[in-house]
Amino acid sequence: MNHCCEEMKRHISEGEVAICYIPRLREYGILILDGGSAKQSIKYCPWCGKELPNSLSEQWFDELEKIGIEPGDSRIPKEFLSDEWWTLKKE
Repeated sequence: MNHCCEEMKRHISEGEVAICYIPRLREYGILILDGGSAKQSIKYCPWCGKELPNSLSEQWFDELEKIGIEPGDSRIPKEFLSDEWWTLKKE
């Protein structure tokens, strides 16, 4: 994934800052450090200020619904567990 700047790329890869990237949803966020998996979505890079791409969360759920699968189902196709489902559509 090409992130908006080298700082974003570095912080996501190092994992020492509470910034996260979820490839399957193309979603950036700030982790809520309460021991759970909650996060606050962000729309702009905190380092360079560039607008980040829109999350594909709604589309991900819509695509699963089209094929009759619920989130958390063990039958979710492997391409929906990564960014493959949306990156292949772009090509």
